[in-house]
Amino acid sequence: MPTDLRCVLECDPTEPVIRLAGVLDRHAVDDVRAALLDCLADRAAPVAVDVSAVRDVAPGALLRLGEVARTVADWPAGGFVCCAAPPGTDRTWSAAGLTVLPDATLAAALVTGAPPAAPLSAELDPVVGAARTARALLAEGCRRWGLPQLVDPAAVALTELVNNVVVHAGTPMSVRIGLRDGRLRMSVRDGSDNLPTPAGPVPAAPTALGGRGMLLVDSVAWRWGCTRLRGGKLVWAAIDPADHPQDGD
Repeated sequence: MPTDLRCVLECDPTEPVIRLAGVLDRHAVDDVRAALLDCLADRAAPVAVDVSAVRDVAPGALLRLGEVARTVADWPAGGFVCCAAPPGTDRTWSAAGLTVLPDATLAAALVTGAPPAAPLSAELDPVVGAARTARALLAEGCRRWGLPQLVDPAAVALTELVNNVVVHAGTPMSVRIGLRDGRLRMSVRDGSDNLPTPAGPVPAAPTALGGRGMLLVDSVAWRWGCTRLRGGKLVWAAIDPADHPQDGD
């Protein structure tokens, strides 16, 4: 996946290791950030980023990559680890909040073995019934992972995320549902860059993107957020079982 010609991100969706190579200067880092977010949004598992061929890193560039790691931390598939940093630079990468492993083989083994439950995914059109299909996927995930008490609250959040795409974006969408760190995580990617916002004290207009619906998401989610991507956005929510105990707990 090329970015600025001075710095290239090679992302093969079938491989656990992607490669970043070239000069990571202030002119390239924003393109690298956007390309990395796009790559991670389409993955079903964490990835390792081989940075052995990165050179001439500009001050602040690694902090931008650290922002990416924090941005994707709650996505269903998880994030990424860096590996094979140029000699003598491990501490610099780590100081930016990036996990750095010594070689690509170790990193690939780590991400291949995670997450403990592979995310479920579906490609949906923006039609009536899309939310019903997404809820069926959610119910299957909760059944597999032994979280029946999360079906109802998670369905509230997922229905709103999907219906926002149907009503406001009108584009095909990618739905992912996963389990990491004991929390149910879901995301919906669509082709609109308009971000949803919860309604404030003033009632939301009927045409507002999100509005009351996002307040419902906020009421059941441990955390939720959204990120602009090239050609669209990804909206995610995480549901914590501790907030929704089973009857009798």
